[in-house]
Amino acid sequence: MTAPLAPRLATRLTLAAGLALCLASLPVRADPVADFVAALPDEFQGMTRLAGPEGSGTAFVVVRESARDRIFILREGAALVEVAETAELEGRIAALRSEADAHGVVAFVDVGETTYELFLEKDDPTGYLFQPASN
Repeated sequence: MTAPLAPRLATRLTLAAGLALCLASLPVRADPVADFVAALPDEFQGMTRLAGPEGSGTAFVVVRESARDRIFILREGAALVEVAETAELEGRIAALRSEADAHGVVAFVDVGETTYELFLEKDDPTGYLFQPASN
């Protein structure tokens, strides 16, 4: 009984060795996290995602760079929108809080000792108004 088993075992070992050689010749897959981090610009220092008001389908992303902070708006079913004016502000974004109102979402952005208002209308997922707070 051992005689017929020996040829099958030898064939399996040969196939296993061939498979191991083929796999060894394939390129090693890079770490996707390391690739992502390596692709970030040198100015990038961190990123924070802040949820908008419950049920609004809105969130905010604050990106900290070496010389400035930037805010992006995420809305369900809409493209990512950058609040371009925040890139021109002098100072860091210290806080961002938001609430729903009858027209959509309003966010309050604290930069140094100044508070700005960011208005998002329900009917215009890409539009916004960013200005110093009126109070």
